[in-house]
Amino acid sequence: MKTIIIGGVAAGMTAAAKLKRLDPNHTIHVYEKGYDLSYSGCGMPYYLGDIVTDEDKLVARYQEDFKKQDIDVFLSHEVISVDPKQKRVEVLNLETRQKFYDTYDYLVIGTGTTANRTHVDGSEEANLYVLNQLPDMRAIKPEVVSGRVVAIIGGGYIGVEVAENLAHQGLEVHIIQRGKQLLNVYDFEVADKAKNELERIGVKIHLDEHLRAYQKEEDKTIVITDQAVYQVDFVIESIGVRPNTGFLKNTGIDMLRNGAILINDHCETSLPNVYAAGDCASYYHQIIKDNVFVPLGTHANKTGRIVAENIAGLDSSFPGIVGSNIIKVGDLAFAKTGLGIDESKRLNLDFDFVDITAKHQTSYYPGATDLYVRLVYEKKTGIIKGAQLVGEKGVADRINIMALAVTKNLTAAEFSELDFAYAPPFSPVWDPLLVAANQIKV
Repeated sequence: MKTIIIGGVAAGMTAAAKLKRLDPNHTIHVYEKGYDLSYSGCGMPYYLGDIVTDEDKLVARYQEDFKKQDIDVFLSHEVISVDPKQKRVEVLNLETRQKFYDTYDYLVIGTGTTANRTHVDGSEEANLYVLNQLPDMRAIKPEVVSGRVVAIIGGGYIGVEVAENLAHQGLEVHIIQRGKQLLNVYDFEVADKAKNELERIGVKIHLDEHLRAYQKEEDKTIVITDQAVYQVDFVIESIGVRPNTGFLKNTGIDMLRNGAILINDHCETSLPNVYAAGDCASYYHQIIKDNVFVPLGTHANKTGRIVAENIAGLDSSFPGIVGSNIIKVGDLAFAKTGLGIDESKRLNLDFDFVDITAKHQTSYYPGATDLYVRLVYEKKTGIIKGAQLVGEKGVADRINIMALAVTKNLTAAEFSELDFAYAPPFSPVWDPLLVAANQIKV
């Protein structure tokens, strides 16, 4: 049997390596448009901030590593079309410009995303970047070393992470966000804490401000908005991403409106013997009860593994997601799972929420810090629908506990009965999560 994998980063190479381990005789061809394989895109902001100082540490495995597994990887090769009836792909060698066809028994689409651009007037002349792949990171790094002032257009995950890291490098950082808050995935009150923390470390935040144009003035870029003019050394646009699936437009494959490929719980697409994994795919949200576009590395690695297991003949399923995420902002961690207030309103849920602030460990033990907890719950049943946490310590482990609670539809009463571990260096006798759950009355 032969599988062609389109895309060689997280999902694609996870699928390739796992499939080869399960079926050593399986023929695998991987076509990757770029020159980089199997790297952690999530680590790129920290390389710009010199938190990670060696680029090689972002790379899990190289082409020669996969060659030792008898996996054929073709770098600088772009799949430009797919013919599901003939079970073949058309490939363009980007170095020689030659085209050729390759046939498959199974096809895996793991093409990731493309960064959105503003395309306002002056974009062609501006000193303008995005951060979506390793070549983007490499291009930005010299600007970080030589520049003094940067404008970041957009205040989502990447924009905020880059802002923090460039501020860490001593740059004057401006975030220009067209909306009324940063980090739209969080409730306003939570996102406002992130804004305050960014401002504490010196980042200048400009909310509800719309980009109008760029101008080039000698070695500077002029950023023009509806409210102000900024002179900067360079600009990073961070206004989201879209699935890199345009080459599939004539295949009839089912997609969301934005181009994210629809998959079932076996990661199969609507085309026979064609799978999709990673950021180019949509995922079933177990609380929203619909398919959503949530491109995260955790999902890419999981779905890559699920694809490989199913091609190898196992019966593996991916039930979906609950939207768990976490981000570092200054000295604080921000995390969320399940629904927030805005999503609950859009779903017309009869919901309420509780907010508490408590110490992450026993208050008398040295190093205790505040931990903010918001729980969203269904009024009638007390089922916990979502959680958001903010704190210096103890956030990551607790949001994972809440992800389990949300996934399993635990009520606040059921959650309150859980047997949490306790010792003064780690938590209070009443964990902040239990304190919040005990405030929910049905």
